Amino acid sequence: MTHAITRFVVGFGLLVGVLSCDRDGGAGGGKGEVVLYTAIDEQVARPIVAEFEKRTGIKVKLKTDTEASKTSGLVTLLRAEQKNPQADVFWNNEVFHSINLAGEGVLASYESPSAKDLPAGFRDAGNKWAACGLRIRVIATAPGVSGVETMEDLADPTKVGKGKGCMAFPALGTVSGHLAALRQQWGAKKYEAWLKGLEAQEVKLLGGNSEVVKQISQGNMLAGPTDNDDVEAMIREDGPGKVRAAPAKTKEKGTLTIPTTVGLVAGAKHDAEAKRLIDYLLSAEVENKLVEAKFAIRPARGAEAEWDYVEVAKVMKEAVDKAREVLEGKK
Repeated sequence: MTHAITRFVVGFGLLVGVLSCDRDGGAGGGKGEVVLYTAIDEQVARPIVAEFEKRTGIKVKLKTDTEASKTSGLVTLLRAEQKNPQADVFWNNEVFHSINLAGEGVLASYESPSAKDLPAGFRDAGNKWAACGLRIRVIATAPGVSGVETMEDLADPTKVGKGKGCMAFPALGTVSGHLAALRQQWGAKKYEAWLKGLEAQEVKLLGGNSEVVKQISQGNMLAGPTDNDDVEAMIREDGPGKVRAAPAKTKEKGTLTIPTTVGLVAGAKHDAEAKRLIDYLLSAEVENKLVEAKFAIRPARGAEAEWDYVEVAKVMKEAVDKAREVLEGKK
């Protein structure tokens, strides 16, 4: 990760917390199964789930999302299954869809003891979701690109060459939440003007945040917004030097922090097992595992919520619809 992101996290120590055997039932101390839908990258989620299975004896049936429909695919499925839920727990890689699912009654209230030490801004007032680890949005750039320091710069013809800027499709994953945050911060007029600036710059829409980093790393694109973990994954794959990243701030505000979230699915068929899994996923131990895997950039514990996630979630549909209208020509 670049020095800019490293400086962004200085001062936030990792809080180490390990669930006791009594709380988790000990190795082999439980029976049953639980169905987990997760938008967390499978290579990150699976070892965490395996540890829970080892400690409790509870079998976790894991359903993940594809990069092409990251987050939105599972959210759509949860809505479709609302009258006959197939999932017990939703472990999301962002917060905004979780907030909206909670409001629609797709998620149920559960006050997990593991969430008691989370700051208020990182847990739902009705206990329908809680945070586990914070990710950030970043601007990825090719080596040699300078002057691209804010989201506004991506629409500036003097900063990024025409056809050389990129982003994931507006409705995908954390992109929709990021667009909503910009719409909520800037207001409708500036937000639409920014989108039209991107259109004038012939920004390329790609099939996911990881594809943004890939195209920049390969030299096909020069700059685009993505997630911190996608940059880290590309650096592990291709080595340092092919892509750089810095927090995706605006001229008025710092970058968007995005908590992963865990919630109980309303009507869960395996309620008791689901609550035990939620307790584990919301633990400080798992937060630290996400940081160690470089999926999250820091724990939610000890941090301060600088964004009103509920207010951002309210304008997400509007923000995505406007982005699709301007950038994809869809109304």
